[in-house]
Amino acid sequence: MGITAIVARILSPHDFGVFAVAMIVFTIVTALGEFGVTSCLARADFSVESLAPTLWSVSLASSLLMAGVLYEFAAPIAASLGSRDAAHPVRVLSIVMVMWGIAAVPTAQCVRDFRQDTFFWANAVSFFPGTAVLLFLAKHGDGAMAFAWSRVAAQGTSCAVVLFSVPKLHRPGMARGAFSVLWRVGLPLACANFVGYILQNVDYALISRLLGPIALGEYVLAFNVASWSSTLLGSVLGSVSIPAFSRVKDDAIRLRAAMADGIRVVMLIAAPMCMVVAVLARPLVLTLYGTRWASSAAVLSILVFYGLISVVGVIFASMLAALGRSKFVLAVQLIWLVGLVPAMLIGVHEDGILGAAIAHIVIIGPVVLPCYVIALRRATGVRVSLLAKAAFPSLAIAVAAAGLAWYTASRFESPLVQLTAGVAAGGSLYAVMMVPQLIPLVTRGRAIPPKAKKILVVYYRTGRMLGLPMGPPPQHAASRQRYRAVTRNQLSR
Repeated sequence: MGITAIVARILSPHDFGVFAVAMIVFTIVTALGEFGVTSCLARADFSVESLAPTLWSVSLASSLLMAGVLYEFAAPIAASLGSRDAAHPVRVLSIVMVMWGIAAVPTAQCVRDFRQDTFFWANAVSFFPGTAVLLFLAKHGDGAMAFAWSRVAAQGTSCAVVLFSVPKLHRPGMARGAFSVLWRVGLPLACANFVGYILQNVDYALISRLLGPIALGEYVLAFNVASWSSTLLGSVLGSVSIPAFSRVKDDAIRLRAAMADGIRVVMLIAAPMCMVVAVLARPLVLTLYGTRWASSAAVLSILVFYGLISVVGVIFASMLAALGRSKFVLAVQLIWLVGLVPAMLIGVHEDGILGAAIAHIVIIGPVVLPCYVIALRRATGVRVSLLAKAAFPSLAIAVAAAGLAWYTASRFESPLVQLTAGVAAGGSLYAVMMVPQLIPLVTRGRAIPPKAKKILVVYYRTGRMLGLPMGPPPQHAASRQRYRAVTRNQLSR
């Protein structure tokens, strides 16, 4: 976020728009190039030894093929999206495509074994060369190419860290049984990812085609800020949710409890981020990015709600993928696409980038989210009320915190003071009110120090007085068996 704020003051909206067009092409092609290898191998109920050689052969071949397509057809594809200048960044990004194919199987090995330390070091180490290239080229006027070459530098470093961290590097090979698993499980996931990437970029494509790269650059900045929550949580959910849910998929009680916990944790983080950003959109944009991006504020205040719902959609899709119901994911994505394209055309034509933001909300809220819930209901039998109860406390308190943030910010004139005071007020209220919700998550199965226990008991009693769902009392938190028994009885009833 900090680097984007710096670069936004160096580059123009046109440069952002050109690179956005390049990323449209790259992400859509990448969805097919990876062929669902990572998602397929990440499932804990599949054998690494029997699948890895075949999956690595497939990922290498498909990534090389797609990289060639990117390089050869970069110019006509970029021109069809309204920005001929994006052809050179697309060709550079074809290098990243090859790197993804090389690292697909080792990445899946780390995902299934919860090797988050590997991903942390890969991201931490790759941050420095990627950022150095980005700032250097941006300062010297290379515009969109700065983003492209920074992706190459970062991805190359990240791939090297992952390759050296896995316990065993498998050789490419081919087995009929492994290929049939990839065809049955990986292909639907690859298709779902392909449709998902189209969904993520159809607004970019239409805005670039109808309004030009400058309007697209303003929209991209708003969309990036609105996606802070999904950016923060999306990679985490993608890394842990599929192997985690696949481990409990045969135990209905544990699976439903895990689903409720997943929604609770996601909303605990995403809800306050989105709600506070919604009411502080203008001071946030003016403070971080400058006055040239002021037109992005109105779009941001709408798109943050899309960001919140999309995070929930990510975890729902991960649950279905972990259960082997990838066809359900693909079906929901297709329904989403069929509804979004005409809505986006109407929205962009009627009200520009603001209409595009409204089109997202109109489709993802009333259409997509209910489809995911219906699919989960059919796949697991989980009650909608269980998921709603898990999400409601965080959402309700986040709305209250956003109201306080807006009221506090309205007392001041300076955008910087508005942002600082609003975040401080809203964040403080949310933190205090949500401590009772953190108790069953943080202290589950652990002994609590006596002094901390006294403090937690006060919060617990206060939460009970306010009617909040508190889970087991903190004095029983050390008993994992007791908590599981209570949860099992509640779910059974």
